Amino acid sequence: MVYPKKYLAFSLLLMMMSLCFNARAEESLSNLQKQLRDAQHDTTRIHTLFKMGDLYINGPSDSLLFYYTQALNVIRQNLGQLKKEEKINSPLFIRYQYFEIRGLIEFGIEFFYQSKYEEALKFYFEALEKVEKMDNVGLLSECYSEIGIVYKNQGKYDLAQTYYNKALDYAEKTSDTSWIASCKINTGNIYKEQGYLTIALNLYLEALKTLESLNHDRRVAACYQNIGDIYSKQLDFNKALEYYSRSLSLAKSTDDKVRENTCYLNIGYVYANMNEPKTAHEFYNKALELYEESGYSHELDDCYILFGDSYRQEGDDDKAIIYYNKALKISLSEQDMARQAEALIKLGAIYKNRNELSKAISMSQQGLDIANAMGSFELIVEASINLSEIYEEVGWHQKAFDLYKVYSRLKDSLFNAEKYKAITEMEVKYESEKKEHQLALLEEKNEVQDLKLSRRNRLYFATLIGIGLLLIIGYILLRNHQLRVKHRSVELEQKLMRSQMNPHFIFNSLIAIQSYIYKREAVEAGDYLAKFADLIRITLENSRVEFVSLEKEIKMLKVYIELQALRFDQKFDYQIELNPDINEATLFIPPMLAQPFIENAIEHGLRHKLERGMLRIHFVQRKHDISCIIEDNGVGREKSQEIQNKKQHQSMATSITRERLAIMERKNRQRFELIIEDLKDDNGIPNGTRVKFNMPYQIKNTLD
Repeated sequence: MVYPKKYLAFSLLLMMMSLCFNARAEESLSNLQKQLRDAQHDTTRIHTLFKMGDLYINGPSDSLLFYYTQALNVIRQNLGQLKKEEKINSPLFIRYQYFEIRGLIEFGIEFFYQSKYEEALKFYFEALEKVEKMDNVGLLSECYSEIGIVYKNQGKYDLAQTYYNKALDYAEKTSDTSWIASCKINTGNIYKEQGYLTIALNLYLEALKTLESLNHDRRVAACYQNIGDIYSKQLDFNKALEYYSRSLSLAKSTDDKVRENTCYLNIGYVYANMNEPKTAHEFYNKALELYEESGYSHELDDCYILFGDSYRQEGDDDKAIIYYNKALKISLSEQDMARQAEALIKLGAIYKNRNELSKAISMSQQGLDIANAMGSFELIVEASINLSEIYEEVGWHQKAFDLYKVYSRLKDSLFNAEKYKAITEMEVKYESEKKEHQLALLEEKNEVQDLKLSRRNRLYFATLIGIGLLLIIGYILLRNHQLRVKHRSVELEQKLMRSQMNPHFIFNSLIAIQSYIYKREAVEAGDYLAKFADLIRITLENSRVEFVSLEKEIKMLKVYIELQALRFDQKFDYQIELNPDINEATLFIPPMLAQPFIENAIEHGLRHKLERGMLRIHFVQRKHDISCIIEDNGVGREKSQEIQNKKQHQSMATSITRERLAIMERKNRQRFELIIEDLKDDNGIPNGTRVKFNMPYQIKNTLD
C-alpha cells in the first residue's frame, strides 16, 4: 500500500520503535529461555512458558500459541501422572488444574482475536466444564464472560446476555471490584447494540467510577471507548471524539494494540460522518499498519468496509470496489455473514450507479439472500430498494414493485422498532427506579415492625412492674398515636406521589412522545423523553424524605411545568419568584405540596384558555412558616365546571394536601391556612384562580 508523504516520518518512527521493542523482546525471551533450562520443577517451567507466550500478546499469534501449547503439554502430562498415582485431591493436582484452565482460556482469547469464533468457544466451554467441577466463582465468572463476548460478536445478543448475567452474578460473589466493573461494561455493550443507550451509558459510568479509583487503565480505556460509541450513535461526534481520544491515549500507554486498533477505526468513522474523508483515511491507515504488525484479522473486514465507504463518499468508486472486495474475501473466510451481505449490497449499489446492471443485480441479490437468511431487517431494506430501482430501470416492473413493497413494509417496521425501543428504554429506567423506591419503603416498614415488636416487649415487661404500670401504658399509647400520625403522613405522601405520577399522566406522556416520533420530530421527542425521565427520578427521590430543600423542590416544579408546557404546545408561560431574603439551598420545606395546585391551574384553567396564559408561583418566607401563592389567569373554576359537563370536581390531590396540612398543624402546634380565591376582572368576568397556603420550614446547613 502506498502512503502519503506526510506518513514517511511517522512510518520511520514506528520502524525505530518496533526495532527497539523487538530488541527488548529478544532480550526478555533470551532470559526466559535460560530460566526454562534452569528450572527444577514443572510448575516453574509452566510459569516461564506462559511468560514467554505473553511476550507475543500483541502478535505474532503463532509464537504465543507455540509457547502456550508447550505449557499445556507439560500440564497434562503431570495431571495424567497424578491421576495414575490417585492424587486427584492433592493441592498439586488442583494447582495443575488451575494452570490447565488458564491455558484453555488464553487459547480461546487468541482464537477470538483471530475471528475463529467456533475454535474460541470450544476452548472456553472446555475450560468451563473443568471449572464447574472446581467450584471457583472467579474462574466461573471469567468463563461465562468470555463465552458471552463471542456470542455478542456473532450478533447472538440473547445468548450473550444470558452468559453476561451469569458472569456478573458470580463476579459479585467475589471481592474483585475491578472484575465486577468489567462485567457491567459487557452488559452495557449488549444494551448499546440493542439501542438502549441510556441504560448502557449508566452501566459504563458505574464501571468507570470503580475503575478510575483503582487506576485500572486498560479497563478505563474500554469504558471511554464504549461511551464514545454512545455519543457516536447519537450523532454527537465532538463528544465521541473526546472519549475515543481518551481511550486511544490509555491504549497506547498500556500497549493495548487491540484497543488502539479499534480506536483508530472509530475515530476514522466519526471523521467520515463529519464529511472529512481524507482525515478518516489517515486513521484507517493507522489501523491497517497495526493489523500488519500484529497479524490479527479481527475486525479487518470492518476496516476495509469503512475504507470503501470513505472512498465512495469522495466519489472514487474504483477504490471503493477494491476495498469492498477485500472485505468480502475476509468475511467469506471467517463465515461472517453480516459483513458478507454488507459488502455485496454496497458493491451492488456502486454497479447500479455505474449502469453495470447485470453485476448490480447479481451482487444485490446475493446480499439480499444472505440478509434474509440472517433476518437482518436493515440489510434487507438496503438490498430491496437497490434491486427495486435496478428492476425498474431494466423494465421488470412487477419485480420492482414487489421489492418496493418489501422495502416499504420493513422500513416501517424498523421505524416502529426504534419507537418501541425508545419507549421501552424509558419504561425500564422507570421500573428500575420504582423498584429502588419500593425497597426503601420495605426497609421503612421493617423498621416500623421492629418498633412495634419492641413496644410489645416493653408492655409485657411493664405488666410485671405494678408501680410503673400506668406510666408505661400511657407512654405506649402516646407512642402508638405518634406512629399512627407518622404512618398516615407517609401513606398520604405515597397517595400524593401516585396521584402525581398516575397511569393517566404516564399514558398521556407516552402518547405525546409517540406523536413526536411519528412526526419524525426526533429533537422534540428526545427533549420530552429526557424531561419525563428526570421528573420521575426527582419525584421518587423527594417522596422518600419529610423535608427537601426549596432549591430541589423548585427544580422539580420547573421540570413538571416545562413538561406540561410541551404537552400543551406551549399554551402558557410561567414565573417562579422568591423573596430576596430566601436562601433556597438551606431552607427546607415538605415536598410536593404546591404541585397539585399547579396541576389544577394548568389542567382546569390554562388548558381551556383560548389565548396564551400565565402561571405565577411566589414563595414568601415569614417568621414561623413559608407562604406559597399560586395564581393563574385561566378560565376560572366556574367555567371549568361547565366544561366538565357541570359535574362537581375536586382534585384528589387537593384533598390529600389538605389532610397533610392538618397533620402538620397537629405536629407543629401551629395553624396552616389554605385559601382558594376566584379572580375576576373589572367587569366581574372570571379571570383565573389564586391559591394561597402556608407550610412549615426548617433551616439546614447543606455542608453538614
